[in-house]
Amino acid sequence: MTIKTVFFDAGNTLLTPAIPESQVLSDAAASLGISIDAAVIEEHIPAMYEYYESLFAQDNSVWADEKRAADIWMSMYHYICGVLGIAEYSHQIARKGYEVYLDSKSWTVFDDVMPTLLALRSRQLPIGIISNWDCSLDGIIDGMGLRQHFSVIVSSAVAGLYKPQIEIFNYALDLLGATGETSMYVGDHVHADVGGALNAGMTAVLIDRENRHADGEGFIRVRDLREILEYL
Repeated sequence: MTIKTVFFDAGNTLLTPAIPESQVLSDAAASLGISIDAAVIEEHIPAMYEYYESLFAQDNSVWADEKRAADIWMSMYHYICGVLGIAEYSHQIARKGYEVYLDSKSWTVFDDVMPTLLALRSRQLPIGIISNWDCSLDGIIDGMGLRQHFSVIVSSAVAGLYKPQIEIFNYALDLLGATGETSMYVGDHVHADVGGALNAGMTAVLIDRENRHADGEGFIRVRDLREILEYL
């Protein structure tokens, strides 16, 4: 079946922090008179994301609500403050850290993103985003000057739906008048992205830039977004 529409996840697929979270948290702590080197914080970032995965596994519906979506970001920063021994300052640090990433200037795209988007546009393929994100996503995409590349941007908190729920994929497909059978979805999360896309009948692609995953049955694994062009 020919692919006629391509959708992407946002975070860790298209977007990555322009300012490392370790630096943001170090700066937030410094504003409160607490000196913690960003390199020390960086050592604990993987554990922070493992903590996130445990929260996501318990209840992934948090992304369907703006306040709960914000709270999950805050929970991650509360967690790392506890690990760093500064739990008493965690609320202030978490709030400051969260607010930094509401600004489009705090985000950038991976090196493989623009060549891929331009190649897709040259083929006149509609492109969309389906992401577990709070209500800031539209503003971030606008602020980064990326809006022109996307026919639709669906953030979970705005739609009131979440990945891997099939409904959020169907909602985005309906907005473009597309079908799962003729659409590709690219994301970095095996459960939320690959699992959700497959359930919606889409061609599922796992972007695995750091080679963390093995090849799997039923989906395509790529190390660089430009590789998806071979499957169109």
